Amino acid sequence: MRVLLPQLLTPLLITLLTVLLSGQITGCSPLTRKPNSDSWTLSGKIGITTPKESAAGFIRWQQQLDNFDIYVSGPLGQGSTRIQGNPQQATLTQGGKTSESLNPQQLVYQQLGWFFPLQNLPFWLQGKQAPFSTAHTTSKDGRLSEIKQDRWTVELLRYHNYHNLPERIKIRQGDWKFLIVVKNWSVD
Repeated sequence: MRVLLPQLLTPLLITLLTVLLSGQITGCSPLTRKPNSDSWTLSGKIGITTPKESAAGFIRWQQQLDNFDIYVSGPLGQGSTRIQGNPQQATLTQGGKTSESLNPQQLVYQQLGWFFPLQNLPFWLQGKQAPFSTAHTTSKDGRLSEIKQDRWTVELLRYHNYHNLPERIKIRQGDWKFLIVVKNWSVD
């Protein structure tokens, strides 16, 4: 009986170690993981600096797969803008006027004057590089701390302890700068 016990335990231990290392038992894993969700909402503050102006306000970004619904407003709800769509088309509503385009990034630039990296933002906001082009990344404490992609630099300055998602994100390219401070994350 004593000889059989090690022979029985060895395959069991190998199986257990394989499961733990592959991440199939996430509750026991010592590594903190980001939620792998295509549906999320964030709300917080946004600061925007362009070559011509600076503005600050509040942002609410809702992402459902490829579809986005972004609401940006100034202090006390003044100057609100809503951008809805997906990578193939978008509408922008501001001051009761709605504009549409098949190119969301171009629509934002034409209507707001913002060179806003709309295609990459859903990934960067989650602390991930966008899958569309090569990126150079830097990690700190097991998390991405900087992403350089498509001539933009994304600094992930602080993470939310529970969701392990960025809370303070600085995005810049030349004179274009965006600072997003997330107050609430909701992941479906």
